[in-house]
Amino acid sequence: MSRKIKLEDISIRDGAQCLWATRLATDEIVPIAETMGRAGFDIIDVTGGAAIDTSIIYLRENPFDRIRILRELMPDSRLNFNTRGQSVFRWTQYPDDVAELALRVFGKAGIDSVMLFDPLNDMRNLEFSCRAAKNLGMYTIGSVTYTISPYHTDEHFVEKAKELVAMGVDAVSLKDPSGLLVPERAQSLIRKFREVLNGQALQLHCHTSTGTGPDVHRAAMDLGDLTPDVFHGAVPPFAWGTSHPSHEFLIDNLEERGFTVDIDREAVREMEAYFTGLARRRGMPTSHEVPDDPAMLVHQVPGGMLANLQRQLTEQGMADRLPEVLDEVSRVRLDLGYPLLVSPMAQYVGIQAVLNVVTGDRYAMVPDEVRSYLLGYYGATPGPVDPDVLDRVIGDAEPITRRPGEVLEPMVERFAAENGPFESDEALALAIFYSKTDLEKWNCKDWDGYRATPRNALGVLLDTVARDPRIRSFRFERPGARTVVSFNEN
Repeated sequence: MSRKIKLEDISIRDGAQCLWATRLATDEIVPIAETMGRAGFDIIDVTGGAAIDTSIIYLRENPFDRIRILRELMPDSRLNFNTRGQSVFRWTQYPDDVAELALRVFGKAGIDSVMLFDPLNDMRNLEFSCRAAKNLGMYTIGSVTYTISPYHTDEHFVEKAKELVAMGVDAVSLKDPSGLLVPERAQSLIRKFREVLNGQALQLHCHTSTGTGPDVHRAAMDLGDLTPDVFHGAVPPFAWGTSHPSHEFLIDNLEERGFTVDIDREAVREMEAYFTGLARRRGMPTSHEVPDDPAMLVHQVPGGMLANLQRQLTEQGMADRLPEVLDEVSRVRLDLGYPLLVSPMAQYVGIQAVLNVVTGDRYAMVPDEVRSYLLGYYGATPGPVDPDVLDRVIGDAEPITRRPGEVLEPMVERFAAENGPFESDEALALAIFYSKTDLEKWNCKDWDGYRATPRNALGVLLDTVARDPRIRSFRFERPGARTVVSFNEN
């Protein structure tokens, strides 16, 4: 029998985050959820940092309700939550008891898989969350995040994979959030990762932001027995562009190479048809091209960060200075010891670069988060920090060298005593992570309301047509069946 390769679906979390600014509501997912559940994915990625922030701040939804309803509709699927370890799903570093509380409430809501990553590849920041997740019976995926710098060598990445293996993760993911991998480097790293794994599955999480993505995935598939066990993909309109390859692309290329992929293609096509129809109703693109952006391999600024930089400069009337800022991003990254340009470090580096360009005096203004980073509260820097910058920003202050979680005082009991009572641990967790202003204006949709949402694509079609006063009749056809529906004027 040929070797079986699995797929992880990232459509509704990472795909929507990359291409729809995460503006995908739960009631827009419900109609297709059962189909997603029977498609045969190894894991379905459902929530994480930006998705949770958006649900609270923009969609006015309870993020735990999304998990509960998807668990009900996909009872046999492994549902994944993305966590930054010590930062959980926000940007601030939290003490261990907050990380444990968050994992517990997500697990109770229905999460049974966690993908752990750290913006500095400082795996100490994942140790506690990994242990807590395993104690809760969750499947654990440890990510080694790829970037390019003098200090991010193959040896660096392999050492990080070893640290994850020592933690006891169930899978190791080679994570390329900016699409910076090229085929030869991908093959080299996959071969070396295979040498240090101890029964863990190997995943490939590679965006297609620069144009190298299709060739990187094909190169990974050409490794035969060393080929990753799981590939991450999406359905259009959440595939390609700055997102991931489509499932059809992955399945076709894997099967061409003799692998077996136990995925229900009809279910995948139904997902694509449903989300394409949703995109049309919302006026969103229904497909995306693979960018050809070799410049990104130099400045490494991901798409979301680039959009934020453009907006900030436009607000300052300085949109024409974007090239200067991109150059400054590279300089700041070097100054700060080459942090990865992923959240939250991407935002911190970008803000510092804008301040340096706008003020004309480098590091005259420094955000508190950059100062905390240089003091070690986000973990160890990948490379050495420029000593002049370090002296200017922190002066005589002594950076910490211990795991940040160890120096942060426990806060859950104190916070609950000072701000409670809370009706549930979920309410307590949300109050810790969000301001009273955010939660006071939060008029969330009720979970019971989702139960009234049509639970399949045909139900959505009928509901949409019935509510549109312009439609008097329509015909629905499929092989072996034809239905004609007419509406009276009342």
